[in-house]
Amino acid sequence: MKPKRKKLITTLLVAVAVIAVIAGLYLYAGKEPFIRTTLSGLTLGSLFFMVAAGLSLIFGLMDVLNFAHGALFMLGAYMGWQLYTNPTFIFGMLPTVTAFTCGVLVSPVIKPFLIRWELPEQWQKTLPKIAYVLAIVLLILAFLNFNIMELASTAMVAATTTMVGNPLAEITPQEPLAQFWYRPVLLIISGLLVAFASSKPGVKTEFAPKEDLLKKAVPSILLFALTIIATLFRESAPIAILLMNGNLRFLIAIFVAVAFGFMFGALIEITLIRPLYVRPFFIVLMTLGLSFVIRELVQLLWDPLAYQMVRPPLFAQSGKAASLLEWLQNGNATINISGVTFPTYRLFVILLGFLMFVIVTIIMTKSRLGMIIRAGVQDPQMVEALGINVKRVFTFVFAFGVALATLGGIGAGPFLPIQPLMGDQFQMLGFITVVIGGMGSYVGAFVGAIILGMGRAFGDYFALKLSLSPAVSEASTVIIMVIVLLIKPQGLFGKKE
Repeated sequence: MKPKRKKLITTLLVAVAVIAVIAGLYLYAGKEPFIRTTLSGLTLGSLFFMVAAGLSLIFGLMDVLNFAHGALFMLGAYMGWQLYTNPTFIFGMLPTVTAFTCGVLVSPVIKPFLIRWELPEQWQKTLPKIAYVLAIVLLILAFLNFNIMELASTAMVAATTTMVGNPLAEITPQEPLAQFWYRPVLLIISGLLVAFASSKPGVKTEFAPKEDLLKKAVPSILLFALTIIATLFRESAPIAILLMNGNLRFLIAIFVAVAFGFMFGALIEITLIRPLYVRPFFIVLMTLGLSFVIRELVQLLWDPLAYQMVRPPLFAQSGKAASLLEWLQNGNATINISGVTFPTYRLFVILLGFLMFVIVTIIMTKSRLGMIIRAGVQDPQMVEALGINVKRVFTFVFAFGVALATLGGIGAGPFLPIQPLMGDQFQMLGFITVVIGGMGSYVGAFVGAIILGMGRAFGDYFALKLSLSPAVSEASTVIIMVIVLLIKPQGLFGKKE
């Protein structure tokens, strides 16, 4: 039998099986429980996809298993919650983050010059080590006597205090500019030292052309400008954000969480993962260690407590909307869907998951960037010969995957407790989703996420209806994975090795 015909028959059989299962569940559960459980499953599936999409892209295109992905999902939730509740911490730390990243991203600009240095082999090994040590010393000096804990506590205070009539009551005064300015300066120099060390001065094993240096410098120039603006408006920006409409503030929180994830992901790839590509197992250990570091840092800054992010006004008004139009007009907390009352924010999460799938599909299949990414994975030497920097492409892929995780975190924030362990569960479910869909397939990750979400939702429904242990519903995700692997070991959309 021809492969295409065999694949078509398999797809039809799977479709018939899915339709039969759906029909059986509908007849057994009844209309209202079926609709409610299906919508809950789609909500969970969208969240699972937000985690699994980044995992699938990073592994499928870079062969990197990122065990810190769940921690980054959790970090996105904290960043969005912090900005929405009280952005003092965000704007207090922003100049330090952009300053250091600005220095690090100078690496592609200075590398073509540094690798042409005539240095003895001993100095080729010694100079980067000296640069890294100096960078760490400057990092310590930059944060010396900088009260990070007080900045982090602002959102915790705001979360437990009713700010009636005065939303600015919990704004913590920032350090005066006359005392603060040297911190971003030291961090820029520290980042430059990291860029110098990672460029491997004197090592001529790699070809780095001089052309387009201005184009390579654009990210650093933009971040340098952002550092200056963020330094000058550290105190006025939080006030302006808190005075905004809650819906607009939530959109800004989403943008900040995604931008933070992208920038932090690029920083991780450049400084921690790139030197370890020749040692894949070390990458696994490093990302696993990074997840512990992130989790402990979050517990240090915000305490190991569970916080609840307030929903934006568009999803928080009392009453039940009869239609989507009425919901958009009144901002009701619930909506009537075929006689079933369902939270409107969960509909937003479903929409966010599907929208993210569409965006990823367009980028990977319809854009020039997607073509470069696929070509860079299949034949990096040929792409390099065409004048395309494959390392920069890999940095973008990793940063994009992390940004998807942080988007999932802020999306989950308004209806899941925000706490340091929230990423661990989603990391495991993300890996299960990727295995079901097929390693490296973002389409498979989407289909696997929907299957897993529906399985978990209906598992919870039957466990409650039949008075079974909650462990049975939790095991449903593993059972689905086992069944898929028994039928198709490479996953639903995976390719045979």
